[in-house]
Amino acid sequence: MTMSDNHIHQFRYRESGMGEEQLFTWTVATRELQLEEGTGEETIVLLSGRQQQELTRRLEKAGVIDWQPEYTTEWLILDGTYWEISWSGSEGNGASQGNNAYPEHWELLRDWLYRQFEKEEFR
Repeated sequence: MTMSDNHIHQFRYRESGMGEEQLFTWTVATRELQLEEGTGEETIVLLSGRQQQELTRRLEKAGVIDWQPEYTTEWLILDGTYWEISWSGSEGNGASQGNNAYPEHWELLRDWLYRQFEKEEFR
């Protein structure tokens, strides 16, 4: 199955490491991209049509629906990065996770998500 057959309608992406945790949630119908920090702080951004298209393009380019269920490394890394994503699409649900190991093009999605919540003074 390819991304063109299965459009993602919503996802949850969680990342933790170095004592920090972030959870991103997105739903196409509401256009809301939400960030929950491990501290309990919550921020919601309403995506424009252009941002929605860009997110969909990144999901497709990263090949998220084809990611393996789990990514691991043989190296022991303390305080590394753990991540997980779960999604719902037109052809069903899926999930992937990793511990200091990442699918190809993972950063296309991850970096874009973080950029949506950058503070103006840091841009």
